Amino acid sequence: MVSLAIFLAIRVIGARLRMPGKQVWPTFERKLSYSKATSTRNGATLVIFLLIVLIPSLYVALPAFSAVFTPTLSNAISGTGVWGQYWQGLTLSYALGAIVTVLNVIIGLPMAVIVARRKLGKMPSAILDLLVNVPLIVPSIALGVSLAIFWKQNFAFIPEIWLLIFAHLAITYPYFVRATAAAIERISVDMEEASRTLGAKPLGVFRTIILPLTKYSVFSGAIMVFTRSISETGATVAVSSALKTAPVVIVNWVKPTILPPPATPMEIGLGCGFLILFSFAILLVLRLIVRGKGRY
Repeated sequence: MVSLAIFLAIRVIGARLRMPGKQVWPTFERKLSYSKATSTRNGATLVIFLLIVLIPSLYVALPAFSAVFTPTLSNAISGTGVWGQYWQGLTLSYALGAIVTVLNVIIGLPMAVIVARRKLGKMPSAILDLLVNVPLIVPSIALGVSLAIFWKQNFAFIPEIWLLIFAHLAITYPYFVRATAAAIERISVDMEEASRTLGAKPLGVFRTIILPLTKYSVFSGAIMVFTRSISETGATVAVSSALKTAPVVIVNWVKPTILPPPATPMEIGLGCGFLILFSFAILLVLRLIVRGKGRY
């Protein structure tokens, strides 16, 4: 409730803020625009990114470089020992991410239109816009427990794979809707009204105006959904006991409560390295496809 109230306040106040401000400081802005100041700013930005974001995030995968020169790599490629479950989990992760991404596009686009164009009226649409953020507020493990209780108690006949799909869909849904709705809001309503006066039906307006101008935001939202689904762990653990994605397998490897450890630090690092490498390759290909293709 507190988070939704904050979101509402930001939504109301943010629409009334005029950014950037009208006042200017010529001397100060001129100093910040010199080449030396620009180089210092860019350098500091890169250093902060490396030391706070990138290196700590990849630190667990550092043993992967040592594993390349040991039998650990050959065991991983052949699926020996703990690697059999890892490759199954990795396949499940990417398949689940692809399915969830497609479902988000199918069911998220109509919601984005409803939110952006206030199809239910100003107040109901604003409330709906806030409620879309609920999965972002609830911790993923708590959200997973909630989903597990709901589906398993009321629909016990549903296969576990569908529970995983529903859980990942609930968690990733806001990312796609938010990205797409923001793009739709930037499209002038006058363009849609003009097309309607020329006889275009709602579906025609969406197909010929909204979708072409927002398709690259849709692609970006789909990439966010895919990435978020691949990395999800908490909800996966809560709703599934038999099926384990790659992140869940890695979490089980590093759990200090499991004795003896199911995997060595070198295997853990290599497993993280594979996950990072394959995900990076997929995201790079997707980014190259959508890069520079349009304004939206």
